[in-house]
Amino acid sequence: MRRSALVVAFSIVATNVAAAQIFEAERRETFSRSGWGVDVAFQVAQPVREFADNIDVAFGVGSSVRHHFSWFRPLGLRGDFAIMNYGNERQDVPLSSTVNRVTVEMNTSNNVLLAGGGPELAVMRGPVRPYVHGFLGYSYFFTESSAGYENGGGTFARSTNFSDGGFATGGGAGVRMPLRARSTEISIDGGARFMRNGVRSYLSEGDVIDRADGTLDFTPRTTNADFWVYYLGISLDFGRRR
Repeated sequence: MRRSALVVAFSIVATNVAAAQIFEAERRETFSRSGWGVDVAFQVAQPVREFADNIDVAFGVGSSVRHHFSWFRPLGLRGDFAIMNYGNERQDVPLSSTVNRVTVEMNTSNNVLLAGGGPELAVMRGPVRPYVHGFLGYSYFFTESSAGYENGGGTFARSTNFSDGGFATGGGAGVRMPLRARSTEISIDGGARFMRNGVRSYLSEGDVIDRADGTLDFTPRTTNADFWVYYLGISLDFGRRR
């Protein structure tokens, strides 16, 4: 079903790109793009299949850098980066077995780091500018624990407890709606992408067990780890007024 949705989105964008190119050739532009753009967005990840049995939802932020070619503006390349958190455990613990009258705040967080790149096809003019993109990259699932001062006073120690990573692929579609065009064109940017991570081993809340002798036990979960990402943010396209 997701393939059908992406095919439909691609067809819509391709049709709009053709129409926009004709329109652009018939009128004089007042805003000249450099071809470079930056996106920043709040992101929500919704796990699917087996991954959804263990993880409810993840929240994070992401950004991308885009460059569209001068010889055909709708076509470009983009690089994406995002980090999302899908669970935290916080507790106050003694600083050590001998300094047990001093407590620190310990936080264990479960996270996903994503990085990738690929082509983008986008409508470059008009009040509503749809686009589609595909990517190949790397996804890194990791659980880390940190110790800090009480009441959010800062972190002084951090350690990665468990991690797993590998190649990731996927694609998505979105729409940009420009607000103004001066030296930098600012747009609202929203959309969705599907992340195909394959099988990963990861930890969820309660999977790190503290033993009486001070060692740790882990109960990792190994499943398919695909998910949808929904995002909303802003886009900046750099250029100049003519």
